[in-house]
Amino acid sequence: MTRTMVWAVAAAIGLLTGCLGRSDLEEEDASGGAAGAAGSGSGGVGGAAGSGASGGSVSGGSAGMGAGGQAGSAGGGAAGQAGFGGAGGSPACAPDTCDGCCDPATGLCLAGDEITACGSKGALCADCAELGFDCQAGSCAGQPPECSTLSCSGCCDSAGVCRGGGTSDACGAGGVACANCAATGEGCTAGKCQGPPPACSPTNCDGCCDAAGACRSGTSDGQCGSDGEQCQDCAGSGLQCSVPGGYCAFVPSCSSATCPNGCCDAAGGCRDGRRDQACGSSGGTCSDCTSSGQACAPQGFCYNGTHCGPDNCAGCCTANGQCRPGSGNQACGQFGGLCENCANSAKTCQGQVCTDGSTCPAAYPGCSPNAATSPAFRSDACTADDLSQLATQCSQGSCGPAFGLLLNRNPACYDCMLQFTGDDAYARCLAPFLSASCNHNLTCAAQCDAAACGQCGATDEDACGNQVFGSGGDCEDYLIGLYCNQAALGGPAAFCQFNGDVGDWLLGVGNYFCAQ
Repeated sequence: MTRTMVWAVAAAIGLLTGCLGRSDLEEEDASGGAAGAAGSGSGGVGGAAGSGASGGSVSGGSAGMGAGGQAGSAGGGAAGQAGFGGAGGSPACAPDTCDGCCDPATGLCLAGDEITACGSKGALCADCAELGFDCQAGSCAGQPPECSTLSCSGCCDSAGVCRGGGTSDACGAGGVACANCAATGEGCTAGKCQGPPPACSPTNCDGCCDAAGACRSGTSDGQCGSDGEQCQDCAGSGLQCSVPGGYCAFVPSCSSATCPNGCCDAAGGCRDGRRDQACGSSGGTCSDCTSSGQACAPQGFCYNGTHCGPDNCAGCCTANGQCRPGSGNQACGQFGGLCENCANSAKTCQGQVCTDGSTCPAAYPGCSPNAATSPAFRSDACTADDLSQLATQCSQGSCGPAFGLLLNRNPACYDCMLQFTGDDAYARCLAPFLSASCNHNLTCAAQCDAAACGQCGATDEDACGNQVFGSGGDCEDYLIGLYCNQAALGGPAAFCQFNGDVGDWLLGVGNYFCAQ
């Protein structure tokens, strides 16, 4: 995998409010009203007010300023009053007009604090629930709450994920169970199945549209897709439907090779195997220990003892299920893993990990059970020229000054592109195309690789990577994350592939996430 995506950005990091230009739309009916007719006795009636057309929902228009009508000519009475000017057009939803997020379907500015419509500073609204995140301060981050009437304004699907509730395949409001209106030949209106189904499209289908124009969930191998696109038949080409993203990809089955220290759940996902309802090891089938009144032992089997694991122990677990701080030489470890006796391998416990002081590979203490990389947000703030100039200068080794110029020229574009300059840039690019478990494993794989091999010399990096991801290596548990990475790169996230040229990479990710 690509290990390091770090480069110097000399520009100051900060959020500045910019006044971005918008194309003005020609307004219809912006002229003044006609002159009032002459009255024979009383005054002539004034011309009607000219009405300015509202601007488009996405691009927005300038305010229409219709001229007032002319006064009526005098008859036997006083002259009629002049008409008023036309009303101004509505501004577009954009970083300089919206504090929340812009709905990509309607162009409306939303609050940006919903788990299915999350964002800030005029970015495009993101569906955090679909990616396994909560919405926190306008960003997809943290563990999502349980879907209920308290946490979801839309509806809860069969997997317990909050959906927007306004599409034919997932209809509902107020946190009720989602209804599949498409299955009953109805449309979704105001959170209820009613009326004839509309033509399947991105505005009314979260899944995919089949050959007959019906909305499908888009999660099966035979009908795979998302965002109202045409369904794909993954099974016909020997592939599987990857969710989220709704794309066909080669996803290796869960086994001892891809899940060496955990267990495989009913859906084929690799679990850590240390939880009461998903207990197991060596890539075997997960067991629900609670069904037999038992608990999951730290070694990954059901027993009549005390449960200790990642879900209830920040330190390490002894063989009989006791949670220890994990900082002692005879009981070293963290994140609910099995305690290790460092003395048995002539090591000492430092930072809750047994180490002999080696730096290549360095000891890795383990990955937090909640580790995940927040997905990159999308915006339409950057012009083609913005991205072209940034890419050209970064390819020439002048990335820092290029970002400085971008900050001055287009602050909103700067904000969007800045998210691809950190250590997690590569994973942030891939995150929108990964399931929650894949995101976790890829995040852990990247963290483990950086910690274990980050201090190696250039000639030793590959050997270190092979060692730590090999049998018994510190990063072996997260091997499935590398498979998820390759599956996404082989699908719609191909633009995330890093080819060694920072400028080219920024141009690719910028065109997808930040371009107008």
